[in-house]
Amino acid sequence: MLQKLDHYGIRGIINDWFSSYLLGRSQVTEVDTYLSSKSQISCGVPQGSVLGPLLFLIYINDIHNSSDKLSFYLFADDTSLLYADKNLKSLEETVNNELLKVSEWLNANKLTLNAKKSNYVIFRPYQRKLGYSVNIKMFDNSTHTFTSLECKEHVKYLGILLDSNLSWKFHIEYVALKISKIIGVIARLRHFVPLCTLLNIYRSLIFPYMSYGLAAWGQAAKTHLQKLLILQKRVLRLMHFSEPRAHAVSLFITSNILPINMLYVETVSSLMYDVSRLSVPSNISDLFTQVNKIHTHKTRSSSSGNFYIKSSSLSLNQRSFARFGAKLWNSYQDKFRQLPKSAFKKHVSDLLFLIMEAEDDYVETPILLYKIANF
Repeated sequence: MLQKLDHYGIRGIINDWFSSYLLGRSQVTEVDTYLSSKSQISCGVPQGSVLGPLLFLIYINDIHNSSDKLSFYLFADDTSLLYADKNLKSLEETVNNELLKVSEWLNANKLTLNAKKSNYVIFRPYQRKLGYSVNIKMFDNSTHTFTSLECKEHVKYLGILLDSNLSWKFHIEYVALKISKIIGVIARLRHFVPLCTLLNIYRSLIFPYMSYGLAAWGQAAKTHLQKLLILQKRVLRLMHFSEPRAHAVSLFITSNILPINMLYVETVSSLMYDVSRLSVPSNISDLFTQVNKIHTHKTRSSSSGNFYIKSSSLSLNQRSFARFGAKLWNSYQDKFRQLPKSAFKKHVSDLLFLIMEAEDDYVETPILLYKIANF
């Protein structure tokens, strides 16, 4: 650890300070009233310490150097690897060879991988079936053998369930389950607290589930998103003591709550504002290219700062955030795009409520684009 700190420029007195913090520590094991003899700790950091997570991040920061073919995505102690190949046999061979290099890096750095908690997903279009049974292996330190990892249909990554077809079906079902439990609580509480309290409960307990990662999964199929819209209408009717089948559009407007598809549009609009100002991470900004970077012709689209809309025949790409985000941003008038962000977000919210009120319906996302451009 101290050598890595020195490599990253933490030298001299500061390195000596870390040395005094990490070295010379010992541990004992207590069973009932019996204590083991002291044992010197040769690696690791004090559990529950403030510096522990920071030192761990510094320690594993160079894990990406173990392979030049795999893409590494690190978040705390959650590491995800990505590799793409159209040929399954070639993918299997390459990934197994690269995972061997990762195992060697872990060994050299005295880290242990929990093979039982490691798995993989093969992302592919819904129509494409796997014609070959892929076997991905990882070295298991506990058994000192290569263990076959479990192939899953979906996996949780940073709180979002990614399925093999990127349909977002499993994630939406997960969100619906969480929301249903909270609706049950609201159904019991509504007899004892005012409406403003119920709305605060909605915004603090239900809204975070619906908005988290929405820019990624908000373009899921209507059949999946409909489950969340039904739950939204149900909770609003409960809070307002309306009939079970009462028209809920007015309840959305009165409560200042957007239905799921309009919430998606609001979320993407805010993100696209940041994209246009280059104030997002490069992995997001790289998805977009302004029209004036494609050609130098003086057209209305290039001079107004519009984004280039990439064409694709794949339905998955047509529903992607990159394509929809560009189309949505282009639909806003330039005078609104020049507003400060707070004013722009208010304009978007007000516009969506006006459209819903005018249509007296839950406007579908493709139609929303047209309405926004012409409202």
